Amino acid sequence: MRTPPRLTSLLATLALATLACSAPTPAATGTAEDEQAIRAMADRYSAAYSARDTALLGAILADDYQDVDPTGAHRQGRNAFLTAAAAEFAMIPAGATFSMSAATNYIRWIDANNAVAGGTWGMSPAMPGMPSRGSWMVAVAKQDTTWKVVASLGSADITPLMPQAPPAKP
Repeated sequence: MRTPPRLTSLLATLALATLACSAPTPAATGTAEDEQAIRAMADRYSAAYSARDTALLGAILADDYQDVDPTGAHRQGRNAFLTAAAAEFAMIPAGATFSMSAATNYIRWIDANNAVAGGTWGMSPAMPGMPSRGSWMVAVAKQDTTWKVVASLGSADITPLMPQAPPAKP
């Protein structure tokens, strides 16, 4: 029995649609310039933090920036972050000098205008009683032509503060 032409056409269309739906979609990426701009944000943040400069920190953040600080407080807006940063800077002993460094280990593109980036940070010299290194992650968005941090999370490496395990018994 011969298949009617209309049915053949319908089956062919369904087969092509099925193939199109099952084919992997290419990963969303930004331009090389966008990636460079996102990677440079870690250096800009480190320089601003090292200088204790809230204005430079604010230039990196979106107006609607959000995070949850280590105490669990939800900060909403650039100004809330900058107020907390100023309070943190005020707790640093007068005359203390330090330098923060940061490295971007990855960028994961969501689409051409949004990405997640993460990496590591370090403080030198280490401040007594404070972690001297850790990791970070940010969500960034391209607003007009500038990349801004819309959300972030920083984590301190606390392994030096943890008690040593007792030696294994023979």
